[in-house]
Amino acid sequence: MMMRVKIGSAGLLLAATMLTAAGVAAQEIGNAGPYNARFLAGGIGVERPLEGADALVAAGRGYTIATWIEADASPAGEVVLVRIGDPDAARALSLRDGRVELRDGRVVIRGVAVPRGWHHLAAVSDGGRVTLYLDGRRVGGGTARAIPVAPRIAIAPVTSGAPHFGGQLIDAHVAARTMDAGEVAALARARPDAALVQMTEVGVGWPFQKQANIGLTTQQDAWTLPRSRDGAYSAPVARPLPDAPVMQPLAANRWQVNGWMLAAAPEVQGDGAALSRPGTPAGTWRAATVPGTVLQTLVDRGVYPDPYYGLNNLRIPESLARQDYWYRTRFTVPAGAAGKRLTLVFGGINYASEIWANGKRIGDTHGAFIRGQFDYTPVAGENVIAVRVSPPPHPGIPHEQSVRAGVGENGGQLAIDGPTFVATEGWDWIPGIRDRNTGLWRPVELVATGAVRIGDPHVVTDLPLPRTDRADVYVTVPIDNAGPAAPVTVRVAFEGVTIEKRVTAPAGHSEVAFTPAEFRQLRVADPKLWWPNGYGAPHLYDVTYQVADATGVSDIRKGRFGIREVSYDLSLFDAAGALRRVNVQTTDGGLAGTPLIDVRHAAIKQTPTGWAESLTAAGERSAAVTPVAETLPEPHLTIRVNGVRIAARGGNWGMDDAMKRISYDRLAPYFRLQREAHMNVIRNWMGNNNEEEFFDLADENGMMVLNDFWQSTQNFQIEPEDAALFLSNARDTIARYRNHPSIILWFGRNEGVPYPVLNEGLAKAVFELDGTRWFTGSSNVVNLQGSGPYNYRAPVGYFTDLATGFSVETGTPSLSTAESIASYVPAGDRWPLGDVLAYHDWHFGGNGDTRTFMAALDRRYGTGTDFADFERKAQMMNLETHKAMYEGFLGHLWTKNSGRLLWMTHPAWPSNAWQIYSWDYDTQASYYGAKKAAEPLHVQLNLPGNELVVLNTTQVDRRGLTARVKVVGLDNRELFTRDTAVDALANRATPLAAVPLTTLFAEHPMVLVKLSLLAADGTSVSENFYWRGRDEDAYRQLDSLAPAALTASAESGPPEGADRVVRVTLANDTAVPALNAKLTLVDGKGDRILPAFYDDNYVSLLPGERRTIAIRYPASAAGAGRLTLAGWNVPRTVVDVAGGAARP
Repeated sequence: MMMRVKIGSAGLLLAATMLTAAGVAAQEIGNAGPYNARFLAGGIGVERPLEGADALVAAGRGYTIATWIEADASPAGEVVLVRIGDPDAARALSLRDGRVELRDGRVVIRGVAVPRGWHHLAAVSDGGRVTLYLDGRRVGGGTARAIPVAPRIAIAPVTSGAPHFGGQLIDAHVAARTMDAGEVAALARARPDAALVQMTEVGVGWPFQKQANIGLTTQQDAWTLPRSRDGAYSAPVARPLPDAPVMQPLAANRWQVNGWMLAAAPEVQGDGAALSRPGTPAGTWRAATVPGTVLQTLVDRGVYPDPYYGLNNLRIPESLARQDYWYRTRFTVPAGAAGKRLTLVFGGINYASEIWANGKRIGDTHGAFIRGQFDYTPVAGENVIAVRVSPPPHPGIPHEQSVRAGVGENGGQLAIDGPTFVATEGWDWIPGIRDRNTGLWRPVELVATGAVRIGDPHVVTDLPLPRTDRADVYVTVPIDNAGPAAPVTVRVAFEGVTIEKRVTAPAGHSEVAFTPAEFRQLRVADPKLWWPNGYGAPHLYDVTYQVADATGVSDIRKGRFGIREVSYDLSLFDAAGALRRVNVQTTDGGLAGTPLIDVRHAAIKQTPTGWAESLTAAGERSAAVTPVAETLPEPHLTIRVNGVRIAARGGNWGMDDAMKRISYDRLAPYFRLQREAHMNVIRNWMGNNNEEEFFDLADENGMMVLNDFWQSTQNFQIEPEDAALFLSNARDTIARYRNHPSIILWFGRNEGVPYPVLNEGLAKAVFELDGTRWFTGSSNVVNLQGSGPYNYRAPVGYFTDLATGFSVETGTPSLSTAESIASYVPAGDRWPLGDVLAYHDWHFGGNGDTRTFMAALDRRYGTGTDFADFERKAQMMNLETHKAMYEGFLGHLWTKNSGRLLWMTHPAWPSNAWQIYSWDYDTQASYYGAKKAAEPLHVQLNLPGNELVVLNTTQVDRRGLTARVKVVGLDNRELFTRDTAVDALANRATPLAAVPLTTLFAEHPMVLVKLSLLAADGTSVSENFYWRGRDEDAYRQLDSLAPAALTASAESGPPEGADRVVRVTLANDTAVPALNAKLTLVDGKGDRILPAFYDDNYVSLLPGERRTIAIRYPASAAGAGRLTLAGWNVPRTVVDVAGGAARP
């Protein structure tokens, strides 16, 4: 951040002249000064190499260090102002407890206290003796032989364990000469006019974007395109049309409009006026899938093959994203809507549209994430709606992944058009989607009301934290009156609370507010709180809003909300430049009408360990901002829900589905998988998952959502060009989803701060329309960890220096199961690894390059001999790395970590990049490694020291536990055992003594470690298992394990709710440890039963151990016929399911 500046003061020019007196100019030493800068006490300093400084840094040579100083405060300890050398060997002019001093090596020469205000300091050495000056007067001196130092200069450097200088320095410089007293006095008399000096604000202000990637501008070379060795492509398959009426009732006054037909605009004659009249238009029209995209319709109707299989996507033309489309439907207005005010509601259209009804254009939409709501006048008999849909105008050119071409760049020109599905141009986890998700991707509804219509209600819940025995509920009901001003009654009802208010509704838009001060019923005693998964039940309240006028009920809407309050522990700058660790209750700020956090570019400042935002002036005074005693080493976020710190563990969803097939039923199993894996947070990356189903499921499953808007990486992606369009989509999104308790915060941009118009516009929109959540510009770096890494790293790194603090993105390769891969990769393309797997995100290059994964696999387990052997070894890697990613996080909970999100937990299509389960709901070892590590009560070993740690991330203390360790050799000979009594206090890690694996490795390079956490009655509450080697080569000894043929029995029990349950008992009756045994449930035909929810999988059993695993799957699925069982050294076995379907 520091830069050379011109001197703007005559006094400084005199100083520069005097430095040349002995013929050695300061300027002859590169970067020696002068420096004119303001520093923040909580900020950073400036460090530069000194060029041509041999005479300055040599031992026994004279030097001068001088500066003008105005300090903000005089903290206790050493505050370094100017330093030559490195921290351990330096000549440093400093303040210690407010007194000037010079430190030359280990010798310290002390002077007097420096008063407040501007003063001149100098330290002059002749190589053997030092003299200190304050304002030109000698104030100290002593013998100090100049030590040799490195050729580096540091101005206000950050020193570990010491306070940092806050204030201003002018003319800070060093010189390779000994100034005499007269020269120093002359410098001190030439006091600068600070107002005329061009000061550098060090570390202040987030930088603007300087460069942008526009992706491919021409097609990639043909010889780099992916090719199938097998040559197998699947044929198009037409799907049956859904059986739904054209006007499908949703409520007494709402209908979903179905019966849509689709045609490409170039194939259609006539304009919107003609197409929206009765009759049969010319052209090729197909039954459309609505809600859905153009591509989904064309796949469903058998025009194109399934793009998820093999390289089928290459057989779908890019022209789909370069032409307009017409949607058309015909219906008769339902009798229940007769005589009502009718509104057509388009839930989401990508990208732009013209809406025509009965020959008239009634409106249009722009942007993928804004609703179109249009008053609609029907006609008698048949009504016709026609919608012209245009794709984003800058679709870009996708890069097609292959071994030779690698992953290519993420995105390109499509980012100009945000708000849209920017990733559909192609990313390193999704190929280019040929229509860019163009179409009526959300439902279309017809709503019948009276003259007064209800808008998007807003419910705010406020707790008297830290107490949670009462909640104040604030409700605002927007209404829109199409008639003249009239009296209306607005009613709100939820779980025993009914309130109403009679008001005069003016013509047009108005709001009706209900507050606890006016309605005592809104002060809810002992509320049922919404909690993140693992901390309590995610309770939701059903609420009904109603408005009535003189004619009766005019409109009625139903919704849900959760009673909870989110607050944020953050390190934020105050006006004095100090970094303060505080808890910010943004709900209280919103209710008071005062933003508490300043997110402007100028208010984002650099700390020694990252960037941080600032408190507003109101925030510094607000009772909603309170000091926090606990301090993380980095200025990162800690999320609190209902006053409780939440160990945020989960992952990113890049997109729910690449073709936006996003029904509730389709998404629900993914959320269940995450809930049962003990995840509690999902990041809605780039806002791609922008539908009610997503947020409903997050609410129901206790998933906190970090919600992005639609702009990607600063200094890489090109920025959206239409700020007004972007903000209109954002405002609609905020109003639409703000009542979902799962939404915890809003990110303005993926990896970077939006340009100021967007950043400040989004902050304003969030405050005005939400008022309860933190908006922050960037998804990383600012009060958060930087992104990555994304490739394989040794497990120890996740305990030490990777993804520390609050990390929003960190990932590692994650190969799907062999069965899942077989469903989308033709047999001839599975081995050796090639283009088809590369196309499905097994990366050859890029962020997620698998080279380090493959190298570690080869060294640890041996190079794969065929695909089955490779997949067996990859699952060993998957389990170990994903367990380490969460154990490394939780093993240092609250001491250096507060949140860790995988990049990614969820795949948008059949991918092998980072996810922990497959697009088809199958679960590889990655899932079970993460699930084991994230369990609320857990016992683990921390790396690298093998300390035993007990984790309890619940709100309940667990006392009287026993942590048991058993270490055996590969021959099952017992090498070490220990029982330790432990009380696992709530929401924290409890460290215990280390397990002496290093000692054991001397004679046993490879060992197996079994951990158990036992309750007072001896029952197991957590088990864990590791294979640990002295070094990478030791893992090859696992090859020596003899086969362990496990005994297995399986029985299908009675249904449990909507689930069928199979219970499998595994027993190791051999003398050999069994590693990574995987169960797969199949039906009578041998097809996998999916989704299926396993208590555990990829299990390891020592000789004599038994384990019972429950497998739950939908009762609507075919009955389980059998299980397959196989593992590292577990021979493949088929197990019949008693009480299930007959084995064929």
